[in-house]
Amino acid sequence: MENNFTMQELLDMQEKELSKINVGEEITGKIEQISKDELVLKLEVGFDGVIPASELNLEKGQVISDVYKIDDEVTGIITNISYKDATIKISKLKLEQQADLKELIDAMENRTIINVHAFKALDRGLYVKYKSYTMFMPISQIDTKFVKDTSVYVGQDLDCYVKEVNPRKNRIIVSHREVAQEILDKERKEKREQIKAEREAERARIKAEREQAKAEREALFESLVVGEKRSGKVTNIMPYGAFIDLGGIEGLAHINNISWDRIESVESVLSVDDQVDVFIQSIDPETKRIALALKDPDKDPWKLIADEVQLYSVVEAEVLRIIDKGAFVEVKPGIEAYLPIGELSEARINKVEDVVNIGDRIKAAIIKFNPETKRMMLSIRELTREPEEDLSQYMSVGDDTIGNIGDVLKEKGESSIEE
Repeated sequence: MENNFTMQELLDMQEKELSKINVGEEITGKIEQISKDELVLKLEVGFDGVIPASELNLEKGQVISDVYKIDDEVTGIITNISYKDATIKISKLKLEQQADLKELIDAMENRTIINVHAFKALDRGLYVKYKSYTMFMPISQIDTKFVKDTSVYVGQDLDCYVKEVNPRKNRIIVSHREVAQEILDKERKEKREQIKAEREAERARIKAEREQAKAEREALFESLVVGEKRSGKVTNIMPYGAFIDLGGIEGLAHINNISWDRIESVESVLSVDDQVDVFIQSIDPETKRIALALKDPDKDPWKLIADEVQLYSVVEAEVLRIIDKGAFVEVKPGIEAYLPIGELSEARINKVEDVVNIGDRIKAAIIKFNPETKRMMLSIRELTREPEEDLSQYMSVGDDTIGNIGDVLKEKGESSIEE
C-alpha cells in the first residue's frame, strides 16, 4: 500500500516532528557529508543537521576527516532551528562541555586532581586546557617556587586542583602549586619517616651488635684461664704498661711484665697494632680486670739460672747502678743481684766507687740466692778471703782428748807470738 501524501500533509507532518525538538536538547544523526568546514547529519525529523568545525572540539592541527567518517553517529546539542534553510544547527562541543563542566564542578567540590595541558603563556599566568574547556592558571598558582618565566611551562601536562568555576563569567581557575606543595610535603614527610625508620633500624642494629658483642666478651672472659697463652693486639701504650685486646676484651701488661730484661720504656719494645702472644697472669671477676704478661714463664731467667748456679758459685756481672750502700749488677739478662758495700773488699771502704763503677765487669761469689723470690746477693770479698784453717787434726774423741778447741787456738797464738 503506497502512502500518497499531499505537499501540505508532508509539511504538516514535518512541522509536527519539528515541534517535538527544541534548542538546547540533545539530538543524534548519521554523517552524510564531510567537508573541511562542517559535518552534515541525516536526522529523523526531515531536516539536515549541520555541525560547524568550530563546534566539533578538534585538537589543534586536526581536520574533520581525521576524526569522522561517513555513517558515523554523532550526538550534539541543538543550537538553532532554521525553517527557511530546513537545517538544524548542532554543537558537539556544547554537549561535551556540559559533561566536562560537571566533572570540573565535582573536582572542585570533592577536591580531586585533574590533569591539564598548558598551551599559552602570559606574563600573569598560563592558559591551560582540560578536555573541552580552556582555563586560566595565575602565575602565583603555577609552582611552589618563584616563577619568573611562564613560557617554560608551555607544552607541559600539569596536575591541578580546580579553585573556581563560574560558567556565567566564563571563568575557571586552576592551581598546580597546591598539588606540587602537597607532593613536596608528602615527599618531605616520607623522607622524615624514612630517616626516622633508618635511624631506629640503625639504633636497633647497634643495640643488637652491642648486646652480641657484650655476650661474646662475657663468654671470652669466662673462657680465660690463668697461665694460658693467648694472642692479642696492642691497642694503647701508657708509661706504666700496654693495653692488649684479646678479641673483644682488654688486659693490661705492666711494664715489669713485658720483658725479662730491664726496659727503659714500653715504647722501646711495643707499638700500637703490634700482634703479640701474652700469658694470663690474673683475672678479677668483680672488676673484670685482666693482668697480662709478655714474659714467657718457661723462659724465666731465675728458673733457668737455678739450674746453673748455687751458693758460693762464682759469676761474672756488669755494674748497672750504684747506691750509697752498694751496687746493683746484672749477672745475666733479667737477673740482677745486689752487691753490698761491705762485700766489696776485706778493707774498709768509704765509697762504692772506690772499688767499682757503672759498666765495670766483675767477678763475685753468690752468698745469698732465692730463685723463688728473685733475690741474689754477691760478694767480691768472699773471693779474696783466706780459707779458714782445718782444726780437725787437733780434735779427738774419748779419754785421750788433748784439750778443747780453745786450748789449741791458745797454743797456736802463743807460738805465733814467739815466732
